[in-house]
Amino acid sequence: MAAIGAWVRGAMALCLLLSFSLGQSAQAQFPEKVLFVGNSFTYYNDGLHKHYANLLRAADLHNPDRSNLRMMTYSGSGLWEHGAALQSAVTNDRWDAVVMHDYSNGPIAQRERFVAASDELSAIARKQGAEPILLMTWAYANQPDMTDSLARAYTQRGKELGAIVIPVGLAFAAATDQQIANLYSADLRTYEKGQPVYAKTVKHPSLAGTYLAACTVFAALTGQNPEGLVYTGGLDVKIASALQRVAFKTVQDYQSIQ
Repeated sequence: MAAIGAWVRGAMALCLLLSFSLGQSAQAQFPEKVLFVGNSFTYYNDGLHKHYANLLRAADLHNPDRSNLRMMTYSGSGLWEHGAALQSAVTNDRWDAVVMHDYSNGPIAQRERFVAASDELSAIARKQGAEPILLMTWAYANQPDMTDSLARAYTQRGKELGAIVIPVGLAFAAATDQQIANLYSADLRTYEKGQPVYAKTVKHPSLAGTYLAACTVFAALTGQNPEGLVYTGGLDVKIASALQRVAFKTVQDYQSIQ
């Protein structure tokens, strides 16, 4: 946790130019029509958007007449593969915000492509009146050093785009440091007959990981603390409460660099 705090303090040069001030105007007004654009990181565990919606319901912030939360994903995709679909989505429906993330290590391995694609998708969203929002992804389970690189990449992009960044990757690192729960789901390798050979934890979120991501989205977009909300995503209440607490603390720390 100390390492995360040090990173936050050291990132002041990368402070975000936000389109609205989180924790202030966001408490009174937050995007109710949100399209989540991504890949398996988003659609695992029945979808990040559904857990976020249930947190909104638990906080009495979900209005069925106004709220619209959907996801546009397919496995292994990078941001550059979503341009045409996003153009169609924002043309046919009105969205307040588009929350997007690249493939797992895309901002590190292919930064130029990440920059170009996030430029393109942000322009498409804004042309139709939707705000682009970046969702900072997390490190692989066996490569924790990725946290710093991903955080810097997403934070710098947020600054350049004038876009909100949701610090899910930093929340993963903090919750991992505290050993609250296993945030990763096993990737199965199988024999030809379909019997599993072994399970290796790598990068996809477990239910706890998706729930933590949803709590971080909730804290960042609404400006409210998810701690104490009755929706636990099926997790043990103590684990859910600890993840809620980490999510809000991470968002608060991340906002402090602004």
